Amino acid sequence: MGFPEHLAELRRGRGLTQAALAERIGVRANQLSLYESGKSEPSLGVLRQLAIALSVSCDALVFGGEDRLANNQELQLAFEATVLLEPAEQEAVRQLLEAFLAAHQSHRGGEGPRSRKRPPN
Repeated sequence: MGFPEHLAELRRGRGLTQAALAERIGVRANQLSLYESGKSEPSLGVLRQLAIALSVSCDALVFGGEDRLANNQELQLAFEATVLLEPAEQEAVRQLLEAFLAAHQSHRGGEGPRSRKRPPN
């Protein structure tokens, strides 16, 4: 199965119309139709948005079949979905994550790469 068929299958499997998925990713429905018919290919940015909207990795979206991401695919996809949040919500998620990582590092008795202070926005 090629990318166009896999995209259509994933969309239908999530109960989405072409119009609904197109709206989620910020393209027109006729453009999504072109992707599903194989008459056009999405840009890398659109592929990323499709993967997030369909809750799969880009690898699984493009190549189909088994996803080759690490064991924490659900966590990774959840973090990728934060791009859909408002900036203040994204900042809250970032602060919460940094707090968890700092607590983890303190329990391990060392400083890791995530324990450094982040420059202000």
